[in-house]
Amino acid sequence: MAHGIITSRLARLLQQELSQHGYDVLYDHGQQGIDPRDKLGKIKAWYGSAYSSKAILADLDIAVVAQDSTKVFVLVEIEETTDKPKVILGDVLATLLGHRITFQGKRNLQVGEWTTLVVMAYSAHQSHRDRVFYLEEQANQIRSRLSTPNAGIGRIVVDTFDAEPQLDHKLRAHIQQALQGHIR
Repeated sequence: MAHGIITSRLARLLQQELSQHGYDVLYDHGQQGIDPRDKLGKIKAWYGSAYSSKAILADLDIAVVAQDSTKVFVLVEIEETTDKPKVILGDVLATLLGHRITFQGKRNLQVGEWTTLVVMAYSAHQSHRDRVFYLEEQANQIRSRLSTPNAGIGRIVVDTFDAEPQLDHKLRAHIQQALQGHIR
């Protein structure tokens, strides 16, 4: 399957549902002409005082943002082909080490204790769940010790899936939990 197909399909469904509750779903991997221009674009974590390609640390797939706002409640990275620890930790640490999150290269997004970072990784072997739980636990410990602005993210969730229906179910549950108390 082509890179990002599952991610964009899921993002479209989330946008339809969450827009009714006062949220926009911004996402990468969509298709120009099919996906709305204001929702489709690159989501980048970067460091320094000015956005540039040389300052980019991480690419993210989905951001759930309060409508007409820059406040991000959920950031999502979906690894559609692997659950390797170095990939998962790379996603988490590169995001946390950043100073900002930007959409479409120009819209700065605000993260803080209200933000949950969710990393979903494909795993054909659901027996890796203990390892993934360990990575999630350690990532949250590391986050609490960092002083970068993106380390102000309140919570990190790392989980696995073995097929698209399971990804859909688990990601929706994680997003719902992150938005609990914030649903508008």
